Formats: sequence, structure tokens, C-alpha cells
Amino acid sequence: MATPNLHLRSSKGTASISRRSSVLRRLLFGSVAAALLAAGSLRLGRHFDASANPGADSAEAAAPDAETAHQLRTQVAGPMRDWWKPCALVGGTCQCVGTLVFSTILGDAVREINSDGEVSCTAEALGAPASRNLKMCWCQEGLEWDNEVRKGLASLVRQGLTPRVEIASDEASEPGCDAASDGLWYGCVVMSRRWDTTVIPQVMARTAPAEEQLDMALRKLDACHRLSPGASLRVLGVRSGQATDAPALPVHHSRVCSIVYTPAEGVTWTAHTPVLHCATEPGTCTTTPCECRKSSDRKLELRTPQGRRCWACSESGKEYTFRVNSLAEHMEGQSVSWWPPYGINSPPILWIFMDFWAVVEGCPVIAGYMFLFFCCLLIRKSEELSGGLIPWTRCVPIFGPALKRGEVWRFFTFTFFHLQFLDLFQNLLTLLDTLDVEGTPPIILGDGSNLKCGVGAKQNFMCYPSIGLGSTHTLGVSLVSAAIGGMCSTWVKFSDVVAGASALGFGLSGAIVALYALYAGADLDSTSSVQRSFKDWVWLRLIFVAFHIAMEFVRGMSQRDIAGLWAHTTAFISGFAYVLYFLPPMGDGTLLSAERPYVVACAYDSSGFSSSAPECVRLFSSVYEYQVSDVQRQAFLFFSTVIGWTAFNAVVLQRRVKSTDAVLLAGSEVSAVCCNRQGKPGGDGLASNMESKEVILWCEVLATVGWRPPPGTEEAERKLVARCINQDPSHSQGGLLDLPAEAEAGSHNVAGKDLMSFRENIFLPVLFKPKGSYIQFVLYDLDPQKKPIAFASITLSQALRSKGEQRMKLQPMESAKGSWPKAASGCLPWRLSPQIIVKFRYIEALKAIEIKETAKIRLEFMKEEIRKAEEQLDDLQKQKATLEQEPES
Repeated sequence: MATPNLHLRSSKGTASISRRSSVLRRLLFGSVAAALLAAGSLRLGRHFDASANPGADSAEAAAPDAETAHQLRTQVAGPMRDWWKPCALVGGTCQCVGTLVFSTILGDAVREINSDGEVSCTAEALGAPASRNLKMCWCQEGLEWDNEVRKGLASLVRQGLTPRVEIASDEASEPGCDAASDGLWYGCVVMSRRWDTTVIPQVMARTAPAEEQLDMALRKLDACHRLSPGASLRVLGVRSGQATDAPALPVHHSRVCSIVYTPAEGVTWTAHTPVLHCATEPGTCTTTPCECRKSSDRKLELRTPQGRRCWACSESGKEYTFRVNSLAEHMEGQSVSWWPPYGINSPPILWIFMDFWAVVEGCPVIAGYMFLFFCCLLIRKSEELSGGLIPWTRCVPIFGPALKRGEVWRFFTFTFFHLQFLDLFQNLLTLLDTLDVEGTPPIILGDGSNLKCGVGAKQNFMCYPSIGLGSTHTLGVSLVSAAIGGMCSTWVKFSDVVAGASALGFGLSGAIVALYALYAGADLDSTSSVQRSFKDWVWLRLIFVAFHIAMEFVRGMSQRDIAGLWAHTTAFISGFAYVLYFLPPMGDGTLLSAERPYVVACAYDSSGFSSSAPECVRLFSSVYEYQVSDVQRQAFLFFSTVIGWTAFNAVVLQRRVKSTDAVLLAGSEVSAVCCNRQGKPGGDGLASNMESKEVILWCEVLATVGWRPPPGTEEAERKLVARCINQDPSHSQGGLLDLPAEAEAGSHNVAGKDLMSFRENIFLPVLFKPKGSYIQFVLYDLDPQKKPIAFASITLSQALRSKGEQRMKLQPMESAKGSWPKAASGCLPWRLSPQIIVKFRYIEALKAIEIKETAKIRLEFMKEEIRKAEEQLDDLQKQKATLEQEPES
């Protein structure tokens, strides 16, 4: 396999045929290579023996005579000398000394680097663009250039010189760097390739980064050695503007000259190399051997993401700041995010789409909460389908009367109750935006850098700081803030049902604000091991949180949800207070040097400046400085006050509220389960507390479809009556109306021809029964006498739990053959049979009275408007009649 070449085609047809044949060849060759590699130990190409690399073997092989040396300079080292051998599939480890190419399975090169040993065959390790396509690594063997050669080439690059590689001619018995050898050296004209495999002119090599220039020089040395494996090589340090690719160049035109390889000595470096000092800033390292500038510094051996050794010098006691590089070796084998390599464009709400498993592993508590929310929503749906066999709705939400029986678990379980996916989706968005409260997952971005600050040698300037609470304290914030928010919701409306995870999201948002307030207040940018400023980023992150809070305030005010607004506010405060009270460790050690770096010595106390001041925390800036003991005392007072007032409210202020009270939520009962119904001893603990309580069933009749009156009866009046009965009407055909009705309500009379556009609101007072109650609709024919012609029925539990329109089939009565359409009396499909469409809602008796009074007021207002309009119309008609009686002028 070779790197891609440029081809010119004279016609489209020739180009198409050539491309197809090239693709087929590469596909065949890549498939065979991959299969052989998977089978094990494929070895194509040659291994350099003593004659080709004498520096790697015994001394005897390293000192051939002149005849042998001449032969080495002219022979070809085997038929497969220039072959590329597959060394690993993507995700594996490649052992390669020479040039390594990372390519697709069809042979399209993506990355080309010099390798000096073991390299991870992954896009992130090689710095290649992220891709989901299958790839593999190939190796073309070369010489093992030692540290002296690398140091020498690095010094040339640091001086702004371009390495020019030259090959000795066959006539040169002892070539050197003196002027007498100028006629024995010829330039090695080999095109230089950058890491992304693009060809670059030698004069433009200086535009590449220093590390890439060094890598290109090493690969060029290997390429020149393969052209003449038995010849000596030397390197000239020249200016980039000189004719670096000229056939011959006098040695005095170069600033540095060094022999890098001879058949007798192998790899060597003969020029003077200035001392190369190691990197001293965290997040960086030097890939060539180096020395510390200060004798007191400690030299650290690290590794780059490509697995190469590198070195850095650190002051004594600050070795931890260079952990950024040592952690890179643990990143091998991880998936690469396709997201753009800009941390500022990757807020926490997008992390789960960038790398799902990294988020699950890095933020297990919040990810676990989201998974449980989905599972609990399925339980809720199962409750609807099973007709209430699973008492999930009854036991989980917060309900004040149930708290009077000691059911305090509801303060922690109400966050797991959602009626529908839309409610859950809104809360999930809030949780996704709070992932950084637990920590920042090490997500590898498309350019090979890491989203998490302090991980990987290749740093993204807009990385995210991992200053989260950790999993343990994140769980603590979740439980405490949800409980506090739920307690405060009972202060406003004690008998209301409270459910949903919105309070949990606000508690986590409060913890985020507290974390970044402590970070900014302690000015931790100066102590961070990452060389970037987070001050502006902190305020931007707080803007995201403020946006969610503002939206909630708008929603609460528009819907007049004072209880929810109050609960969310107190949950936010409790999340903030939790951080200040427990003072959890900040981050996981990859960014900051201490567990609680935000705890600082107080600058002032009550008597002025003190040299032995107590510990303090600062919020947002040094202006807002508070002693730790005072902050913790205030937070404890807040928690104690909420708990104490909640107990006082339930026991004393709400003493008239019965613990056996119950309400309906989406057709399911919510009431206490730790008490027997009506307090009867020995009863069933799960007996309904809602049974026999009056509920107003609002039946909104939307249409009657598929029904036509028989000819001659279009003007006959009909009427629809809703009845509540205790037996299944479908089992009693003849004596249908003989079933006693507990409640009955009817519509107004309507002509048969208008029945298709019939709309009516029927309010039916019923006594709640979990089982055995049915709602029956009976259609009456009032002409010439009242008689039933059709009926439809539904269980009371289904009517209460329905959220939308219900289609019920109208079944004809046996006694109504004359009044029922003949086509409808036959066997028709469900969609073509006569149906009644009804939307059910239920309201309390007091609420029904309010609706009735409101309707009366609106009706009176509309009557008054109609009366005024009629009077104006009469006046206009009188004026018109007067004008018609007057003679024309």
C-alpha cells in the first residue's frame, strides 16, 4: 500500500474505469490483508538485518570491509523492501519503527507519522480527524533514529533551519562534512508529506509546527535510506529560501552539517548540538530528549496521546500539574466524538449526544436518575393499561393529607412521577444542562483534544473544568433539594398533588451556581494546572442557568402556579446551601491541587486585619467573603426551619384536614396508604379512600358520525341521555333501561338531520367507584313518543383516565328497527358503523358550580349583546322604511 497519488485523466470515461478498477484492487487487497491480520501474525515486507542496519546487531556485522561496504551501497535489500505491512486494525496496537500510515480499509491514507515503537491505532491517538469508518494501520520499516539524531534535528528546527538530506555516492569511501567531500554528496529529492498526507514543497516546510517539521525530517531520512540502503546519509541545516532540493549544495552554504548514518557505524550524529531545555508549562512536553534549565527542577518522563515518550521539567512539589500528560495513556480505545473541537460549542446539554457512554461513566448519578425516570413513566403507563392494579399514582406523589399519616417517603419519590412524556422531556433537558455539577466526562473531540480540562496532552483551549461535586454529593444534592422543594410546596396548597422532577433540576442548578461562585471568588484560575482563564466562561455558564430559572418564573407567573414557583425557588436555594454547608471536594484532582481550594484564609475579621484569621469562602469575588462557620450555621438554620415549619403546618395549621382525604389525578386515586379507609380497624390497608365520593363527570359530546335518520324522520327530534349504572349494559339487551341509574343527565332536543353536527356538554354527577361502574349513553327518538333507539357504554375508570377523544360504537336497540338506519343495522366495519365521539373530564362539585356560574354570567352577557344588536337592527330597518316612503327630491 502506498499513499494516494495524483492522477490526470484525458477523459471522463477513462477516469471512471480507472477509479473503479483502483477501488476494486484496493478493496481486494484490503480485505485479504485484514483477514490475514485477524488470523494472526501477518508479516509482509522485510526485517532489516545486520547488513541493512548494522547498528542494531553485533560488532562483527557492524564492521564490514571495503568490498562489502561497496556492495551494501549498491544492492537492493530484498524484493519487498518498499512494501507496507498491515500492523493493526483500528483500536489495536501497532509495533512499528519507521513510517506509519493510518488509512481506510481501501487504502486511502488519513494520517502519516514517524513511529519509534508502540503506537495505538486510533484516530484520537494519532491526531487524525474523527470518523466512524473502519480503518487500519500500516508500517513501512525504517531505521531507529536515536535520541542524538532527534535532538540534532530539533535544534535545527529551533534555529529556523530546514534539514536537507544528502546521500553519499558510491565513490565516497569515507564521506564527511568537509569541503573536499562536496562532490561526493547529492541531494535526496523526496517530496515531504505533512501529517495529513498532503504534499508540501520543501521551501514551505517552515510553515508547519516545529513538532511536525521534526517528524517530516525523520520520515524523509527513512525514505532516503530506502532509496540507497547501503549509502551514508548526512543532514545540512540550511535556510528555507535556499535550493534545498538542488542536486548539489556546497557545505559552506549550510550552518550545520552532520553525518546521520554510515554502513559501518549505523545511526550517528557528528555535529555539535546545543542544549535543548525541556518544557516547563503544564499541558506541554518536549518530544526530544532534553535537559532541565534549573538544576533544582525535576525531570518527568511522560507520554503523548500518540504513545511517544516526552519530557518536561517541574518544580519540586508541583509534579501533579503535569498529570495532564500522564493521563493521556489511559485514553486509548475510547470512542471519538464527532462534535466540533470547540468546548464553548459543547454545553452540558449536548454531551450525551457527543459520547453517550462517556457521560454514563462520568456522571452515573444524573444518568441513573434519567434512566429511572423512563422506567417509572413505563410503570405509570402500565397502571393505566391494567386499570389501576399497580397503585403507583396513589403512593408516589406528594399529597398533604397522606403526610399526616407519616408517609414522608413522598418527599423523595415525587420526582419519579410524570403523567406523560412531554413533562418528562422538559425535566430531562434541565438535568442534561446540569451534568457538570457531577463532573466533566473525558469526551474526545474531533481534533483529538479532550473536552475535560487536564486530560490528554493535546489541550483544547475551550475545555471544560472538572470542578463538580462527585457522584456521592450529587446524590446528596438531589435528595436534599427535592425534599426541601417538596416540603415548601405544602405550605401554599396543602391538599394539592405535587409531582415531577423540576424541583430536582432546580436544586442541581443551585449547586452549579454555588460551585462557580466559589471558584470565581477564590480566584482559582491562578492555581489551575490549565493555562487558560475561566472567568468569562463562569459568567457564561451562569447565564445558561439563569435562562432556565427565568423561563420557570415566566411559566409560574403566567399559569399562576404559586406553589410550583415557590417549590422551585426553595429547591434552588437548598442546592446552593448544600454546597456551602457540606463544602464537598471540588473536582477530581485533574485541575486543582487541593480538594477544597476555595476555602481560604479570611482577610478581615470584626477587629480588622488578622494574621491568624479563620477560614472563609468567597462568592464571585473577594468582596463577598464569609467565614465558613457562619455560612454553615446559616445553611443549617435554613434546613432546620424548612423541616420544622413543614411539620408544624401539617400537624397544627392543617389539623382540620382529614388524613383520609383523596383526589383524582388523571383518573387514578391519590390518597394515604398507611391508614384504613375511614379509620376502620382491621380493614384493608389499600382500600380506596375515594370510594363513594361525588365527582362531576364532564361529558363533552363532539360529534355523532356514521348515522343518518331514516327517510321521513329528518325532522323528528332526538335526545342523548348519559346514565351511570352499576352493571355492564352490553350483557343486557332487552332490559337495558331496566338497569337502575345512580345518576342521569340529558342534552337538549335536536332534529334528526342535525344530529351529525350535534355538540353538547353534559355534566353527570357520579359516585366514584374503582370497579363496577359504567357510563351509558342512550339515544332517544322523541317522535311520536320517547323510546330508545341506540346506546353506547364505557367503564367509569376508562372515562376518568382518558386524555383525549373517545369513540364509542352506537349499538341499535331491538325495539328501534323502524327508527334505525337499515345500513347501520347490518354487519359493518368499525369505522363505518355509527359512533359517538365524547371527550371526558372530571371536576369537583365546587369546581362545577364555579363553571356553571361563569357560564351563566357569560350567557347573560351574550344575551345583552344580542339584545343591543337587535335594537340597532330595528332602528336601521325603521330608518330604511322612512327613507323609502319619502318622495324623490
